[in-house]
Amino acid sequence: MTFESDVARLEAIAAELDGSGQGVPLDRALELFEEGVACLRRASAELTRAESRVTQLVEQIDGTFSLKPFRNE
Repeated sequence: MTFESDVARLEAIAAELDGSGQGVPLDRALELFEEGVACLRRASAELTRAESRVTQLVEQIDGTFSLKPFRNE
């Protein structure tokens, strides 16, 4: 699955669990929860991989530019 498909599936799972006021049977709710956790883990891992690839273009004192790893601080 891709990051986007994992996020879409998480949204679908949340909508089904919300159920417009109708109760979801416990067994089905647990299945959805487990699937959601798996989707969340995959999406989180993909975000971590993407963050490690992102770079920042930084202007040096002499007016040139260089790339450096992005650090979210």
